[in-house]
Amino acid sequence: MQRVRSAVDIWCGSLIWLTILILIISVVVVPIDSLFLFIAASPIMIFLLWIYFGTWYELRDNYLYSQSGPFRERIAYDKIKTLKLTSNMLSSMALSRQRIEIRQHGKGYFTGTTMISPINREDFLSELQKRCANLEMESQK
Repeated sequence: MQRVRSAVDIWCGSLIWLTILILIISVVVVPIDSLFLFIAASPIMIFLLWIYFGTWYELRDNYLYSQSGPFRERIAYDKIKTLKLTSNMLSSMALSRQRIEIRQHGKGYFTGTTMISPINREDFLSELQKRCANLEMESQK
């Protein structure tokens, strides 16, 4: 399967772009002799753009690879315990409320739960389920 970008909710995209706009305006409004704000704002803007444009998922041979900016995770298919559609807003590698919750065998809820938000999440979920041999049945939302 090809690389699949994250779906982006309007509120999430708006928050990221509004923050970048505020940082740009702040840098322009501050006197030119004050470079501290520019030095502080630049990494924040780069980080936000990296998250916005760099959140995606790939179904590779033996694992799901997900990336959100500088954050990366590999989840082996045989370690996936449950998959379900959710709108849980816990922090994760997702830019939309329409998510897939992935729970892993042998890990607690917080360390073993990842949420992703691929475009066409139902199709992605279906393809992911085909690759996971050790799934426990759980009801879908």
